[in-house]
Amino acid sequence: MRVSTFLFYQTNTTNITTKQFDVNESILHLSSGKRVINASDDAVAANSILNFKQSVTTTEQYQRNVDFANSRISAEETSLKATEDLLFRIKDLALQGNNGAYTQENRIAIAEELEARYDELLALANTRDEGGNYVFAGYQTETQPFAKQPDGSVIYYGDDGQRLTTVGDGVKVATSDSGQKIFQEAPSSTGDFRPDYRDATGVVTNTGGVAVKNASIVDRANHDTTAFPPPYTVNFVDSDGDGEPEIEVLDSTLPVPNPVPVFDSTGAQVYPPPPAPAPAPAFVPGEKYAFNGVEMQIDGEPNVGDSLTLNSQEKVDMFETLQEVINWLRSPNEDGINADDLSKQQRQIDVAHLIDDIDQIAIHVSSRRGTIGARLNTVSTQENVNEEYILTLKTANSALEDLDYTEAITEFERQKVALQAAQSAFTQVQNLSLFNLI
Repeated sequence: MRVSTFLFYQTNTTNITTKQFDVNESILHLSSGKRVINASDDAVAANSILNFKQSVTTTEQYQRNVDFANSRISAEETSLKATEDLLFRIKDLALQGNNGAYTQENRIAIAEELEARYDELLALANTRDEGGNYVFAGYQTETQPFAKQPDGSVIYYGDDGQRLTTVGDGVKVATSDSGQKIFQEAPSSTGDFRPDYRDATGVVTNTGGVAVKNASIVDRANHDTTAFPPPYTVNFVDSDGDGEPEIEVLDSTLPVPNPVPVFDSTGAQVYPPPPAPAPAPAFVPGEKYAFNGVEMQIDGEPNVGDSLTLNSQEKVDMFETLQEVINWLRSPNEDGINADDLSKQQRQIDVAHLIDDIDQIAIHVSSRRGTIGARLNTVSTQENVNEEYILTLKTANSALEDLDYTEAITEFERQKVALQAAQSAFTQVQNLSLFNLI
């Protein structure tokens, strides 16, 4: 076959260029440490590598979310721990203020400390994270949730929402809470109803000194607030004339006039039939009494004619309760507690309810803190899961993408020898001429 000079040079140039390209590719792989750099290196492996890298990127974003969630939840947990500590101190101060040996000046001093504690609680309820967002404002993380009003009350400006942060595949944790539910909706120490031992004019109607321990709805299916609307009035009456009190409960409805009576031909009333009054049960301290789906328990020894009112109130406000304690301490009560004095006796009952409420608020805060602690555990567990998953992905990716240096160096040396041989052969062949044989 006849080989022209042009074809000879073109063929050898292509051969050398191809081998040079192979050598350059090997150098690129050796310098990067990667077996697969372009999809053309291994199409199947390149697709898997891309999927692995996308999964790693997503999981690394989850890890950044974990850091964010951990910071916000830790801010909540720290705030609630401080709130618990303050509530224990507030209870101690309330108990001190109820000491009969204390003077009015002593109680005012305690009230002043409680006012400082009030401000501390308000600051804790307005806790922010490191980004300046409020953690107890629900969705409204940029709005200060609690603000004290001129009359001393506290208004909540957040909402009931919870911001959720994704910390893993299908795993979300709440990173904000409703401060209203935590600080203003603790269960009342007396259940679903709040006792009031005074009449509409403020006069104490509890001369015997009874105290409601519990008044809760235990049968909601039969609790009819339409036919028997609250508030309920509890009267201690002597219906059988034995001088011992019986207990009766009335709802808030006004007396309804009897229907027009109907008589038969003999003059006997046939409609409506005269009602037979149910006898009022005898009052026994600590006994449970049921009415309209409500169960009530009262301690103490009432006098005949005493009464109290049960108002619907199943939740208590931490700030409002603390303000009531402060007002209780500041109200005049000279010469200590005197059990024979009706108003001072009632003061004891009032503060006992407030102290019980503080206990309930502390338990409620502790419970919410436990819930938040569980979230921290979830975040911590998910962080470990993410780390292990990233390691697994990178290990699998490495098996596909990373270079086997022993094999690569061997291949590089082979390609280099091939290139050198091609170059040498071309040099020698191109110098061949008939004139060299003459």
